[in-house]
Amino acid sequence: MLFVFTNSFSSNAQQKILAKFVVTDASSNGIDITPEALENGQYIVFYTGDDEDVINMSNYWEKVDSQSYGPMYATKTDEIKESDDTYKADIFNFKWRYINTYDSKKGTASVTLTKVYKPQGVTFIIKIIPENLDILIYKGYMEGTIDFSNY
Repeated sequence: MLFVFTNSFSSNAQQKILAKFVVTDASSNGIDITPEALENGQYIVFYTGDDEDVINMSNYWEKVDSQSYGPMYATKTDEIKESDDTYKADIFNFKWRYINTYDSKKGTASVTLTKVYKPQGVTFIIKIIPENLDILIYKGYMEGTIDFSNY
């Protein structure tokens, strides 16, 4: 599946979506922003562009066509094995070099993405901490699959 980010790239640049994480719960510095996230169709997407060896991430708000996007660096992964008390989970820690389409600010954030494998499907929790030390936490479910070990 191909997807064009009209705000972030030229109109003939296409990206290959690797995974889409639909946000169903959102908070910013402990304040619930779920209604705003749901109303605006927020999701997190991982994709490759012209350089298929680099994974990019976008925090996209579909209704207002706004996003923060950019490449991932320094990815580290951990795995939690399934047990009687816990589901299997993959934890990805990485740096994200982003730019905002809504205010043109750029920066590098620390990100932790946890994918939890439940019988009904894959859920996620993503924690994003940019330079200003805001704490953004998004939860929801995943569409598609992604394996960061190839990148």
